[in-house]
Amino acid sequence: MAITPTRGPLRSARCGAVGATSGLLAALVHTGAAGQPPPAPQVVVFTAGVAWLALPFADRRRGPGAILAVVGLVQLTAHLSLSLLSHPHRLVPTPAMALGHLVATLLVVAVLTGAETAVFRLAAALAAALAAALPRRLAPPPATAALRIPIAAHPLPPVRDVLRRRAAPRRGPPAHS
Repeated sequence: MAITPTRGPLRSARCGAVGATSGLLAALVHTGAAGQPPPAPQVVVFTAGVAWLALPFADRRRGPGAILAVVGLVQLTAHLSLSLLSHPHRLVPTPAMALGHLVATLLVVAVLTGAETAVFRLAAALAAALAAALPRRLAPPPATAALRIPIAAHPLPPVRDVLRRRAAPRRGPPAHS
């Protein structure tokens, strides 16, 4: 039984984690740097959008470099979208906000890299535990397997002996004489 974090509910959960960590930290950074939180509906829409946009990247396990690239792009997008919606006159970040985004990016990358490793290890451990606990399925060998024919333990007589016995059978006295 294969449990893969790249399909189904686990893939969606991984995308949700990307959206939640990115959205939450972007909102926290904007709150700390701007002095007021961005409107909650905007943060929710942004978080859902990030989770949805993360879906194509969740098709396989990602390393820290790929996660850093995606999260950096998300932080830039977060800054621009939240600035346009809440503070349209502040598109260029202040030094405090730029530092906040850098710290948020590094935190999100650290969290997601650890979570990615944990999810894949947990899936492998769960698959191994299920494989050990569930009964084996009895299945015929695949059609490409070699056909095994049992061979008798005693050697067969040579062909010439068999032919000679059939061609010239032994003669003897009648059985009931």
